Amino acid sequence: MPTCTAQSFSAPYDSTTKIMSVVICLLLAVIAVVTQSAIAILVGVAILFFAFAFSPREYSIRDRSIIVKRLVGNVIVPLDGTREVRVAAADDLRGAYRLWANGGLFGYYGLFSTPRLGDCRWYVTDRKKAVVVITDQKTTLFSPGDVNGFLAAIQTTAPVPATSPAVPSNDSQRSSRSRLSLVGVGIAIVVLGAVAFAFLYSPGPPSVTLTPTSLTVHDRFYPVTVNAANVDVEHVQVVDISGDSAWRPVERTNGFANPHYHSGWFRVANGQKVRMYWSSGKLLVVLPPKLQGNSVLLEVKQPEDFVRELQREWGKGSAHAADLRNLWDLGTAHWSRGCRLKADEPPNIFPIEHPKKCQSDNDARSTPQPFAGRNETRHIS
Repeated sequence: MPTCTAQSFSAPYDSTTKIMSVVICLLLAVIAVVTQSAIAILVGVAILFFAFAFSPREYSIRDRSIIVKRLVGNVIVPLDGTREVRVAAADDLRGAYRLWANGGLFGYYGLFSTPRLGDCRWYVTDRKKAVVVITDQKTTLFSPGDVNGFLAAIQTTAPVPATSPAVPSNDSQRSSRSRLSLVGVGIAIVVLGAVAFAFLYSPGPPSVTLTPTSLTVHDRFYPVTVNAANVDVEHVQVVDISGDSAWRPVERTNGFANPHYHSGWFRVANGQKVRMYWSSGKLLVVLPPKLQGNSVLLEVKQPEDFVRELQREWGKGSAHAADLRNLWDLGTAHWSRGCRLKADEPPNIFPIEHPKKCQSDNDARSTPQPFAGRNETRHIS
């Protein structure tokens, strides 16, 4: 079989692909910055790498085949049995949905389905320059930078009837590009606003509500209510996070963080998982758990006064609860002692006399009786 010289064609991105790729890259960057999670960073890098690696970089026509060049490996589409080669019409792409494909991040590639073409393979980066190649085996779409040269090269290596549906006018193309540009500018503004908010958000120390039974931290992202019964009040303390490195956050497990504010769940240098609400100050109040649970690190404006007020408020409740426990223990002790006395006393073997009978016997005993011996006559033999 004769071998023809390979002809190569570029695969440029259209406006939608460029805008979508930039937006997704910015969103993944925002997620990585906001979460500061190694998993989020790795997932974002993997998404961008594989999306770019599978994207068509160039097309080459050689030996009755179209070669799609990619970073992860080339795809060879044979032209044997080619029935139709033409520029894609608007109806060819209308109503397309993805079966297993990428729809805009560095291109449109994978398995799609449209009402007109049915199931088809796309290796497209610019939908306005899409070319449809229909063979006996499958339908494939490409998007070379030079559409006419691409069609001519196919005709040279595999002559088939070529049709070219009406191409949209320049005015309509400019109008479409203008709309896409406006949409892209709007999306870029939203993304940049989100990035700026994530970097610059600095609400200061959160407001709190202290009651005799609880402490509520009012935070935009991770509000929490701490019950006084779950806190070791005696060991509440103020730590200097600039000098005591044991309480400095080293990993964010589920929270918000930027250079100005931290809130949510963090792992600190001493290995504990804590709830943290830290602005730009150096002094934090540590609320340790009483038995099991996690410490709460909280920044307030006057930490020493706050600790005294908290211990005073929660100390009242603790004293009242201790008094109730003492009363309960005292009542329980008396009850137990009564039960033991009841169990230890010997059984009563004497009959219980009726109260009326006892009263009559007492009355009888209290009445003077004559001495029988005075009138008694003794006989001596």
